[in-house]
Amino acid sequence: MREWHPSVSAVLLLSLMLLSAFSTEPWVILCSLAGGLTFCAMTGGAKNQLKTTLFVVAVFTVTNPLFSHRGEQVLFYLNHNAVTLDAILLGARIGGMLAASLCWFSAFGRVLDTERLVYLLGKAFPKIAMLLSSALRMIPLAKRRFTAVGEAREAADLGGEGGTARMRFAGGNLSVSLGMTLESAVQSGNSMKARGFGLPGRTAYTLFRFAPRDGVLLAGVLFLTVLSAWGILFEIPVLFICFGVLCALPSLGEGREKLRWRS
Repeated sequence: MREWHPSVSAVLLLSLMLLSAFSTEPWVILCSLAGGLTFCAMTGGAKNQLKTTLFVVAVFTVTNPLFSHRGEQVLFYLNHNAVTLDAILLGARIGGMLAASLCWFSAFGRVLDTERLVYLLGKAFPKIAMLLSSALRMIPLAKRRFTAVGEAREAADLGGEGGTARMRFAGGNLSVSLGMTLESAVQSGNSMKARGFGLPGRTAYTLFRFAPRDGVLLAGVLFLTVLSAWGILFEIPVLFICFGVLCALPSLGEGREKLRWRS
């Protein structure tokens, strides 16, 4: 999907997120989870995503019967409240719906990196695009600095034993790393201002070009999205096939790129 135009990838993944978040139909949830987990497996994040999916589904499956006692098939009573099979299945469906949305959100973060987000939002919302780009850069940078500061202070034997000493040590590491990150942000802001960021008429260079192939892909994605939404809204089983094709598109695009690189 990284060879596609960013607008095509954004429309496809946002459509999958929204369609997955507003349907508790079992076939829709299964298709969404299968497509999302397959794509995560192809991009190197299947293990963590599978753990997240199982955790979310398990939490909702267990907790929903504690709050909802409706249903015809009563399994047992807990504190004089009925635990029904219907409530358990509904909790599993809600958990699957949320897990599928999170799976596609994770895929969105893998495909649309900082450069692509800035390209999509830069012209319409330049300040939001720059703020988002800076935040996405500063978060991993702060993590690396926190680890480096901790290792340096441990080498200098500035740590201590006991819970209070460890808390003070971690607080000192956090203070130093945040100070370094904020100082770097100020320097970046001054550098951008010196280079004319925000001045009228300033142009930007980009590597992305909207090719005819991207137009065909975008039209196909929008067509499948409309049919899928129509089928989910009015519960038309035949149109669920369109949603299945929509869920398979990211994996098909990623697989095609891997085959091209290996050939």
